Amino acid sequence: MKKIIIVLFTLSQIWGQSVDASLTIYKDGFALVKQPVAWDVKTGTNTIQYDRITRGMYADSPFLDLQNVEVYTQRLNKNIFSSNTLFNKKLGERVELKLAGEKSVSGTLLEYGSSQITIQTKSSIKSYLRNNLDYISIKEIYENPQIRPVLSWDIFSKNTGNAKGNLIYMSAGFDWNAKYRLIMLDESDNAILIPEAFVKNNSNLTFSKLSLQLVEGNLNRVHHVNIAQSLQRSEAKMLYAEADMGYAPATPVRENLGDYYIYTIPKDLILQGNESITVRLYDARKIKYYKTYLFENYEQAQREEPLSVEIKIDNTEENNLNLPLPQGTIELYQTMKKGELEFLGEDRLKQVPKGATAKLIAGRAFDVVGKRKVLNYDRQRKSEEASIEIKITNTKDQDVNVKLIEKISGDWVIRDESTMYMKEDASTIYFPITVPANDEMLVTYTYRKEWK
Repeated sequence: MKKIIIVLFTLSQIWGQSVDASLTIYKDGFALVKQPVAWDVKTGTNTIQYDRITRGMYADSPFLDLQNVEVYTQRLNKNIFSSNTLFNKKLGERVELKLAGEKSVSGTLLEYGSSQITIQTKSSIKSYLRNNLDYISIKEIYENPQIRPVLSWDIFSKNTGNAKGNLIYMSAGFDWNAKYRLIMLDESDNAILIPEAFVKNNSNLTFSKLSLQLVEGNLNRVHHVNIAQSLQRSEAKMLYAEADMGYAPATPVRENLGDYYIYTIPKDLILQGNESITVRLYDARKIKYYKTYLFENYEQAQREEPLSVEIKIDNTEENNLNLPLPQGTIELYQTMKKGELEFLGEDRLKQVPKGATAKLIAGRAFDVVGKRKVLNYDRQRKSEEASIEIKITNTKDQDVNVKLIEKISGDWVIRDESTMYMKEDASTIYFPITVPANDEMLVTYTYRKEWK
């Protein structure tokens, strides 16, 4: 009789390929799969099956849309082959083990655990670490073992012929995020903005001739259990590996999807299992940006440090944009005199609607330093008063725009300010100043608070 031999090492399995599917990926780590299907059916009742589904499929989500047939029932069979299940059922039966570099040994299986296996031989009871075994085998034959979940349907067809339609389901294991690259040209305020989408297929399924859509927006969802969670397979471990980035040949078509946006990538993409791909969201745009140095402090703070560098981008038609910019990350690069690019930092970008302004922090400036001192502080039973001095030193060879942000809580008034300030909200004021090249600037003011 033939033997079943279970090899004890981790496999990353690709379970098949999907052809001509449509995949709509959302920002919450899931996708809607629309898979064209076809079966030859006879007049009357038929049973049809399909097993090229993702491991992350939500068990309660699939539905079959077939033309000219009536679907009676749908079943999901998850009773796939598992060595853990098999050998735990074989406790008390005879098995054969082989250690690396040693002869095989046989005995009665007493224990089949996640880390060790115990057998009883003619003379003793022996335990072996699973990691040290070449294999464990048992004399048994499995006829057509099920190696993947299977969907099946009982349908009724009025005619004999080919039944076509779509299998539609939701699945975990997919994600995408916007990826921007801002290339700042020399020391000017001109830049090139390259908006892209980084798409991840962490599923076991390879998609060829794929129609890909990306949805930007936050949808309301309920909890679903996917197949991978419910099967709890310990033998197979899906590994995420980023493949070389591929680029779609053209930019997507953007449309409204209710209160969201959907980007349709050109068809005939190939997206393999455990692969990532980068595609353009929009054509590269030449834009202008605005750089401001920020120094933010609270009432009694005293410190000296380099200023934060804020980059602002107006999402307007005048700035060659006026586009819905999805949430994502943005990388900053600077062109040098010889034309090469150097990395300057990165930040997260929230959704930027048309007409809004994107703000991001590039890092801290080496040559622009702020120093804040509390010159005088007087607190009484029903009042508080403080005099503040802020000095900005600019050792760059060009003028810099600086925003001195002061956070003051309570009911306050400002007096004796050395330069104009702006009130941003009930607890924030700021002083917009320009510090000349290789120079410094001093700003002073007094705030007073009173209460009953």
